[in-house]
Amino acid sequence: MTVSSKTAVPDIFFTKEWGKAYERHDLGEMRIFELKNETGHIYYPFIMRPIPAVVGSVVYYDTITSFGLSGPLILECLPGKKRELTDAFDREFQSYCEENHIISEYVRFSSWLNNAEDFRNIYDINNRGIVMYVDLTVEDYFMQEFKSCTRQQIRRAWKNNVEIEYDYTGATIQEFHRLYMIMAQKNNIPKHYMFTEELLAESFNQLEGKQFIIYAKYQGQYISGAIFMHHGEYLHYHLAANDPEFFNVAGNSLILHEGCRWGVEHGKKELFLGGASTEPLYRFKRGFTKTEPLPIITGKKVRNPEIYASLTKWNLIMNKDADTGYFPAYRG
Repeated sequence: MTVSSKTAVPDIFFTKEWGKAYERHDLGEMRIFELKNETGHIYYPFIMRPIPAVVGSVVYYDTITSFGLSGPLILECLPGKKRELTDAFDREFQSYCEENHIISEYVRFSSWLNNAEDFRNIYDINNRGIVMYVDLTVEDYFMQEFKSCTRQQIRRAWKNNVEIEYDYTGATIQEFHRLYMIMAQKNNIPKHYMFTEELLAESFNQLEGKQFIIYAKYQGQYISGAIFMHHGEYLHYHLAANDPEFFNVAGNSLILHEGCRWGVEHGKKELFLGGASTEPLYRFKRGFTKTEPLPIITGKKVRNPEIYASLTKWNLIMNKDADTGYFPAYRG
């Protein structure tokens, strides 16, 4: 099924533009499944990935949600009919999977929309961490959300005459990618968080008007940058890039303060900071919010148990060090 351009979704991770921007990163093809009936409307964007094994003459696939948090989402539903609607979705998507040789699904649900609650009867649900956000509806986010140590960092940046620069078109993406690679190599970040300059440049074409970079400059030099995206009421702190030689002037703290200011001026209610894979990153992000974090919820579903078992067996034969706890198991 394809989606109408008139379908309204509440957050950028559900948009077709987002899926197209990152489908190459996720090694698949962006698709959208929609169920519309007299009970309601469910909208589900995902990436369909070929599985690197052939069973007979058939190429099989699995699905993941695009980089970010989305998953199936109820856009409309008659009162008291959610279970009936989600059961119909499960049946219809099962048929879609059979027709398209899809073996399994891995879903990263939206923490802020809490759509996982509506689909617990379908997916094997797991809590995989937390995501933090700044409440931009408070009267003064600087005083009410930021911790004192964070306010001190921002004042240090001001004292050091750190300047802010915006890029709404991606014209400086080469500079951002340079900073990003410095940070990535220093922190040995996972492969999933490595992005090519070409992909980031293309994301500005796909997300025109919905994405921008905020830079911190010190003595005329770019020292920090962050990509922000926005849609509806939500603003996201997507990717950060820093030169560690300039940590002492607190450019990244000033960037997040500027992101909050932009969000308030443009009517955004929340700035999502993402999760934290390390303790220093957690402390940094937590310094910008006194709001309780939200859980990151994932869902798993095997749509073709017989082929799933065959592919898993094949993987164990080919890869003696396979991670049997990974999902899907044939990719472990």
